[in-house]
Amino acid sequence: CAVRWLCFSALLCEHNPPARAAAGYQHSVFIDGEGRLSSCGSGAEATSEEGDEEELPGLLGHGDGVPRLETPTRLPSSLGGERAVFVAAARTFSCSVSADDALWSWGYGAEGRLGHGDDQAQWQPKKIEAFAGQRVLALSAGTCHSLARTADGAVFTWGAGED
Repeated sequence: CAVRWLCFSALLCEHNPPARAAAGYQHSVFIDGEGRLSSCGSGAEATSEEGDEEELPGLLGHGDGVPRLETPTRLPSSLGGERAVFVAAARTFSCSVSADDALWSWGYGAEGRLGHGDDQAQWQPKKIEAFAGQRVLALSAGTCHSLARTADGAVFTWGAGED
């Protein structure tokens, strides 16, 4: 994707290049060496052969009204003032773990994929309260679901699934 290449090449030219990166379907999320999150790409998805697009609320994490960013741009909302240490991106949402081991998510919330117990979109990172007191060590995001592993070895999953 040309947008993704522009995003990554622009980051490499910055004073503080990315320490970690995650690629979603049409967006990318980065953590710089100081633990700050940036994103770029498209927050819209083609919905027909004619090229009609539907905006995916909050996909880029920059709030309402930011459907596309050509270059990496820092997210305006920090993770409760903590550094980001890990990030995962899916087709319609992203997740991050902060230095205090909290789990955060943002983007399109259908089917509970954000982990907040509802289907609401989140325009900026929001802490997943179900993980309060848990130390999250690993995180992965699929198309409509996520997985997290905690320090005690438990594995949690949320979002769409089959019975």
